[in-house]
Amino acid sequence: MTTLTAFKGFNPDWTCRGFQFEVGRTYEHQGEVEACRAGFHACEFPFDVWSYYGPVESKFAVVTLDGDTANESGGDSKIAAGKITIEAELSLPDFIRRSVDWILEQAKDTEQSTGDRSAATNTGYQSAATYTGDQSAATDTGDPS
Repeated sequence: MTTLTAFKGFNPDWTCRGFQFEVGRTYEHQGEVEACRAGFHACEFPFDVWSYYGPVESKFAVVTLDGDTANESGGDSKIAAGKITIEAELSLPDFIRRSVDWILEQAKDTEQSTGDRSAATNTGYQSAATYTGDQSAATDTGDPS
């Protein structure tokens, strides 16, 4: 595996599942890495962290994952790794900014269409899609979309 930047949540005392972490330190897991069971866990998509640690009382950090990895099969971006470095604490505004940056970076990697038979689908609160051209389609769900 190559080194991967990810995002991790913690309890207010910098613990996660009973393990004590500290910003600036690197930790290595001994043994097999298995998502949701063994290894150090983080999420590639920052907002996925909120499924595990709420934004009000939790601590958040940008982390580096290395070594053996295993992906979560539950539909989010959670990944387990054999080695984790807690790079820096993120305040809530910093965490949100990093999340938006991550979304914008992913959008750069998607194909954009404005010509014949274009299509767009978006879901979520206040989602919007605009495409032009013959047989274009845009589908949005959520209030107000």
